[in-house]
Amino acid sequence: MSIRFDVVPPAATRELRRQVLRPDHSPGDRLPGDDLRDGVHLGAVDDDGTVLCTCFVYLDPCPWLPDRTHAWHLRQMATLPAHRGQGLGTGVVAAAVDLVTQRGGDLLWCSARESAVAFYERLGFKREGAVFADGPHRIPHRHMWRELSGAATAS
Repeated sequence: MSIRFDVVPPAATRELRRQVLRPDHSPGDRLPGDDLRDGVHLGAVDDDGTVLCTCFVYLDPCPWLPDRTHAWHLRQMATLPAHRGQGLGTGVVAAAVDLVTQRGGDLLWCSARESAVAFYERLGFKREGAVFADGPHRIPHRHMWRELSGAATAS
């Protein structure tokens, strides 16, 4: 099986995001990012076109570095449980970094679940601030960010 890392339609990632991140939602429910016009969904896609891992990114000021005008927000990172530990998340984040850099971004930030902090640290993200509870289920999260070296100058 070969895997490609590419931009994918939001609808192709909805069930994966719901299953992994919002299991209390019903299939077909709208999820964060579905209606974001400037959001770009990325995925690890197998030979059959199934999205095995995904995230989306969009231009969004970083709350603790508000002067950074070319900051992008990474959200809704999700991998099918049977495909975890295979490097798909690393590949999807690398694709996100490439896309953001090509579009003039110089910083990528996220609110990572506490259980994923080590994953993001391995990819060069730094912790910011204290752990906080997020969402209706009060899941522990931590803000994280990464400088993007070699970012193109945006006009």
